Amino acid sequence: MNSFLRSVKEFVIFDYPLPKDLEVENIWKKISVLRHEVYAEELKQYGLNSEQKLEDPGRHFITCMVGTKLAGYISLNPPNQKPFRVTKYFSPETLDKTVFSLTDGQRSTTYEVRALTVSPEFRGQHISSQLMVNALRFVLQHEGTDIIAMGHSGVVEMYKKLGVTVFEEHGVQYGKTHYYPMHLNPQKAFTTHAEQIAQIETIEEDDVCYHGGKSWDASKFDFEIRDSLIVADVLDSPFPPCPEALQVIREQLERCCQESPPTQCEELIETIAHVRGVQTKHVAVSSGSSSLMFSFLPQLLNANSRVLVLSPMYGEYSHILAHVIGCEMTNFVLHRENGFKINADDLVEQSRQHDAVIFVNPNSPTGVYCEEMNEIVHRIQDESESPTRCKMIWVDETYIDYVPDAHSLEPLVASYPSLIVCKSMSKCYALSGLRVAYAVSQKITELRRFIPPWAVSLPGQLAAVAALKNPSYYNQQYSIIHQQRMMLTQKLQQENFDVLPGVANFILTFLPRDTHHTSSSFIEACKEKGVFIRDAQNMGVSLGNNSVRFAIRTHEENQRILQCVQQVLAQQ
Repeated sequence: MNSFLRSVKEFVIFDYPLPKDLEVENIWKKISVLRHEVYAEELKQYGLNSEQKLEDPGRHFITCMVGTKLAGYISLNPPNQKPFRVTKYFSPETLDKTVFSLTDGQRSTTYEVRALTVSPEFRGQHISSQLMVNALRFVLQHEGTDIIAMGHSGVVEMYKKLGVTVFEEHGVQYGKTHYYPMHLNPQKAFTTHAEQIAQIETIEEDDVCYHGGKSWDASKFDFEIRDSLIVADVLDSPFPPCPEALQVIREQLERCCQESPPTQCEELIETIAHVRGVQTKHVAVSSGSSSLMFSFLPQLLNANSRVLVLSPMYGEYSHILAHVIGCEMTNFVLHRENGFKINADDLVEQSRQHDAVIFVNPNSPTGVYCEEMNEIVHRIQDESESPTRCKMIWVDETYIDYVPDAHSLEPLVASYPSLIVCKSMSKCYALSGLRVAYAVSQKITELRRFIPPWAVSLPGQLAAVAALKNPSYYNQQYSIIHQQRMMLTQKLQQENFDVLPGVANFILTFLPRDTHHTSSSFIEACKEKGVFIRDAQNMGVSLGNNSVRFAIRTHEENQRILQCVQQVLAQQ
């Protein structure tokens, strides 16, 4: 066995039969559990078994460990040891016409990638690419000349970026998944795709959290190109800010560019306090909710903290807890079979056993609003019968204004010192580009010093004040969003999508059961048509590789999204 460390990931290499090494034995057990989870439960390629384990019969193994968790692994079959796996699924004639036609008769130095598997919790984080590059190096170090494999349709684009030849005209169906025969010359890959491989090898996944917004890679700052795209992978508002916000920025545009804003955003804080009915000393503002999270959470928590978070949920929180603070994080897993709703009793019980809990309500990506959050907060803090360990309850209410008659927790701040309510003004007020957010808590008196001066730009402060003073305009826009969400939901259901009922400007969906697409391949096919949609599989441990989130756009844009979806499904 040997291993090497890249950031918080450790890549461990070993052979089977296993060496006498306790670490490798533990990893082997995790591989068997992961294989059952993916290939039996998710892809239905094997039957379920009571042990919930499937061993991988490969010879060489490269695993990616994140702490004690198995993020993914790749297994390799060496030349001439036993028949390659591809021979079970493709005829000799097909293999001779495809992969073996490119090996130049060098079968004695040809390796097979038997399996490339990434845990659902770590998908969308380039781990499959890094495992594949490590496999290329392994084959070259062992004097291999060629690599063949069965390529999962969901990751075909990743293979192609490494120079893999994919024979898509010879696909086979296996379980719920489509596979293609593939070939790669590893030496040629390092020569002709050196730049792509270098980028993969230098990825530091703990530096940033995965988000949408990939349309900027396609358009850059060419706004003619950008106008031709449909951007539904981020949850920016499809409507403009209120006229009063636009008017004040237009009138003061030159001033906005050349003058520094109020240092501590005093007027904006006073407006928030007045509109929301809270005390000014309990309000802090900054350049977006992410800024508040990065400023406050490391001050409230440390490496010894135990924190409970919902899963699925907005990924920036897990990123900060795991990679910035490095504390112990527990997922309170929400399940598809009950609509990703919170079991309040279980949540309260687990929360009281943690130092802190973080909720998003309404939740993203599920679109579920928990009406019991007021009661949940009270029960977590109630010490009438037994003491609670929980000293911080963070509730992100970024999307709550979309919900008619919703009850914000802001008024509870006066009664609960442990409560922090975070509110972005990006999604509900159409100010994403101006970066404005605020938090309300009794803790603000201690936390405000961690907000830098001039945290919100002058146009951001001006627009936010105007927006807060014009609720009727936004309520009209929310009504239109609800109508468009219902329309898009119905149309996607007609295309056999499973769609969760949402409450905000997005919907979580699951691909039709009869499609060959995974969420990754579906997203890539839509992207080729200029439509950007969010792959949701990496947003929670209970989301599979068929989960897709759509942002609600304008009527015209939603129609184009539907046309794209129909074309992609028809072309498979």
